[in-house]
Amino acid sequence: MQQLSSSDQVALSAVRLATEQDIPAIQRLINANLDKLLPRTDEEIRELLPTWWVAVEDGEIVGTCCLEVYSPKIAELRSLAVSDRARGKGYGAALVKVATDTAQALGIRQVLVVTSTPEFFEALGFGTALGEKYALFWNGSGSVRAHNASKADQ
Repeated sequence: MQQLSSSDQVALSAVRLATEQDIPAIQRLINANLDKLLPRTDEEIRELLPTWWVAVEDGEIVGTCCLEVYSPKIAELRSLAVSDRARGKGYGAALVKVATDTAQALGIRQVLVVTSTPEFFEALGFGTALGEKYALFWNGSGSVRAHNASKADQ
């Protein structure tokens, strides 16, 4: 087992479960990062509080993330954000660790993340499924094109 550095231990000790009183601060973090995150309603956050965490520094919420459990097999790490002033202190990695430790404790085999910073998650051990599969998304506009049979259809 890998030893945690003292700064990693400090960051990890700053993480706690979010409460309803934290929702405004969580919203501020999410809204400050809408170039990389999807907006969330207060109700969405409230429903996910059992698996929503915050990182606190000097009494201020400086980081947040959520684990949304879809099934006993898969969950998604969502809304990971750390304030500009607290970046580089290990809060993001600590939040991911708490979320993935929770997934492991629940017996969830895979945690997915949709990200614009894959390097961060790769450094924490995330990768493509089975080393080769990719998540692809249909964005809800236009129709799916039919095509001639190819090896993709087989």
